[in-house]
Amino acid sequence: MAGMGNRHERAAHALLDKGRAASARGRLYAVPDPAGWYPALLPGAGVVRGMVHRAGPRFDARALARIDAYEGREYRRGTVKLGKVTACAYIWRGPLPRGACRIACGDFRVWLAARRGRRAYGA
Repeated sequence: MAGMGNRHERAAHALLDKGRAASARGRLYAVPDPAGWYPALLPGAGVVRGMVHRAGPRFDARALARIDAYEGREYRRGTVKLGKVTACAYIWRGPLPRGACRIACGDFRVWLAARRGRRAYGA
């Protein structure tokens, strides 16, 4: 998530365009970790809001493999519909861990901003 301060995020976003606001069908949760909170997208009813980015000229298979490795086994890379556009997204696998919170507004940034003292993972 651009602007969250995570070094992995910064490296990936350096290879992408600035992005635009987008929304997809699904449910969004915040997963707690000692290093901060991170979002978990699950299929289902509801609207999830975020950003969609196009790959820049330096984005290649190695860059995608680095992102896949960073996201780890907790997520699978899948596709989501953003209106008429199909995009890749990281979708949560399996059950949510204890302490996960549903984000009713569907927007991780808004959820973080409304909760003092909570920060994004790695920020």
